[in-house]
Parts: sequence; structure tokens; C-alpha cells
Amino acid sequence: MYDRVKAQLTDLAQGNETYAAFNKRIVNTKMPVIGVRVPDLRRLARELAPSTSAADISKLLLKAQNESFDYVLLCGLLITHARLDDQTTIDLAKQYLPHVDSWAHIDVFVEKKRRFAGEVWWDFALECLQNEDEFTVRYGVISLMTNFLDEAHIDQVFAVLRNVKHDGYYVKMALAWLYAMAAVNFFELTLAELENGQIDAWTRNKSYQKMRESRRFTPEQQAVILKKKKASKLE
Repeated sequence: MYDRVKAQLTDLAQGNETYAAFNKRIVNTKMPVIGVRVPDLRRLARELAPSTSAADISKLLLKAQNESFDYVLLCGLLITHARLDDQTTIDLAKQYLPHVDSWAHIDVFVEKKRRFAGEVWWDFALECLQNEDEFTVRYGVISLMTNFLDEAHIDQVFAVLRNVKHDGYYVKMALAWLYAMAAVNFFELTLAELENGQIDAWTRNKSYQKMRESRRFTPEQQAVILKKKKASKLE
């Protein structure tokens, strides 16, 4: 399967040299980028997934260390789309995460699906939040943001995030993104949470900034956000 995947990726990357150079800067990876566009990677993953076993994906991941950004991301998408039970999928995710070195390896990998909102996925997200690796922690945050920002979980989400102390840039950016998304449906609750002393000033200010950049808030809400943002800068 490895040779087949490599050949298909090479075909999809043909003529995309300019895009590859551009995308390498955007995703900020140290891996080679061959220039396969994300929609093409998704289509390839969906094409391969029905006939791909957990063992196949595991074997592909064993070769990931010396492969391209595009190859690693395809492995992630295969995990998401393959017809596997939850625990097998999580086991493969644990094999995948140590190979990633870009926010895109996480943000494209995490998808909003009902199956990913189950208890086993909640537990896995919390496990990832305790990890020392920056992108594994980001995975935990993005998973909570994508599948657990609902009435049933919002209080628990805020509670567990208070204990995230990882200082990595991509963790803090993920937290700010989550708070901005949470404020769309839980405005007062999120603004109150951001004043919690356990949230560092950088993350709080970045959260306000992301809210200010969003069109999903009313003018009245934007006025409140701006006031909070200015007050936070004065602290």
C-alpha cells in the first residue's frame, strides 16, 4: 500500500511547486511539502478508506518519519475516514500524533462528527491535554472545540482548560480560538470565564482579538468585547 500511496501523492502534487513553497510557510512545518492540496488529500483518503485496515494505516505511519507533510496528513485523514471502531481509531491517533509538527496536521485531522462526541473521545481529549507535546495538547483543545462546545459540556470544557499550563504558541492559539468560538453561543459565560485568574493575559487578549475579528457577534456584543479587551490591556 505504501508504494501506491506514494505514487498517488506524487501524481496529485504535479504542477503544484509554487503552492508547495507557499504552503510550507503557512503550515510552518520542517517536513518537505510536495504540494498536494487539502481537498485532494481528503478525496484520496475517502477513496482509500473503505479498503484500508488499521494494520495498513499503522504500517504507513511506521514510514512517516522520513516522509512529507502531505504524507503524514494523509495518514491522519485515513484514520478519520477508515471504518474502524473508536478504540482502534484512538490507538492509531496515538501513533499519528508524535509525527505531526504543524497546526494543520491537527486542525485538518479533527472533524466534527457525532461519533467523535462520545465519552471515549472526551476521555482521549483530556488525556491529550496532559501531554508534554505541543501539538498533542493542541489536538485535545481542538477536539473539545470541535465536538464538545455544547450545553451538555461547556462547563466541563472550561473547567478542564483551566488546568492546561502548556506554554506552547500553538496551544495558546488553540485556546484563544476555542474561547472565541464558545462565545458565539455562550457569550456571557465565556466572558466571565476569560476573567478567571487561571487564564493567562496573552490567551485572554488573543481570545478578545479573535472575537473582534469575527462577524458572528452583534454590534452590541462587539462593544462589550472591545471594552473587555481595553480593560485587559490595562492590567
